[in-house]
Amino acid sequence: MTGAGSCGTAVRSWTIISGGVLLACVLAEAPALAGESDGAEARARFARGLEALDEGRIDVARRAFAQAARLAPGWGLAYLQWGVVEQSIDPESQAARACLERAVELSPDNARARYHLGVLYERLGRNQDAARELGAALELRPRMRDAQFRLAAALHALGDIEGAIAAYRRVLIHERRHTGALAALAELYERTGELTSAESALRSIVQAQPHVAYNHYRLGQFYERIGEKRKARRAFARANSLDPRPQRKMRELR
Repeated sequence: MTGAGSCGTAVRSWTIISGGVLLACVLAEAPALAGESDGAEARARFARGLEALDEGRIDVARRAFAQAARLAPGWGLAYLQWGVVEQSIDPESQAARACLERAVELSPDNARARYHLGVLYERLGRNQDAARELGAALELRPRMRDAQFRLAAALHALGDIEGAIAAYRRVLIHERRHTGALAALAELYERTGELTSAESALRSIVQAQPHVAYNHYRLGQFYERIGEKRKARRAFARANSLDPRPQRKMRELR
């Protein structure tokens, strides 16, 4: 899809809102992708889909975006929005995958399309494909934080420890207390023998969420595994003081 000036830039960003300049830009470009009458109808159906989304009428939005895509089969944005709606209904559906793959085929430089397809592949356990799409999304839009974390998780699942560590670290550049990234890094650091770094990551989680018993309990388990019994006792005691359920009680350390 092509566009001129700010309108083209806005359309390529794929940030969807109802009303305003972006909607006008999106709808203005649709006729170039279909015959004049079909293009006009595609615009109308797409606008109806956006309105339905604003109103929480998912089924109406789903039908409207599907109709827009069928009327303008070269319009990647219609397939993207259709796919996102299908994904919200069933994150692993074949319909969502078909729509999002078509959106990426039509608009490979669309970060949002690559991101949503990557998320779908991740849910399907297709981690190599997920890493490819999420990496592409980040090349197009480097500050997509959720894409960065999901890319790290995909690399982690693939067993690319070095790549996963680097990716999780990039998450922390923008959100230094991202507990998911810290927990994953602690696991990877311990696995690779970087125990000081593993401890630091776990302690950062405790500092970020000091009133969550499980964080102290997990730190205690780490200390127990590496033979730091005194530190383990303190961590377990803190966990038990916050949540004294029987399963939280520290077994005796000798």
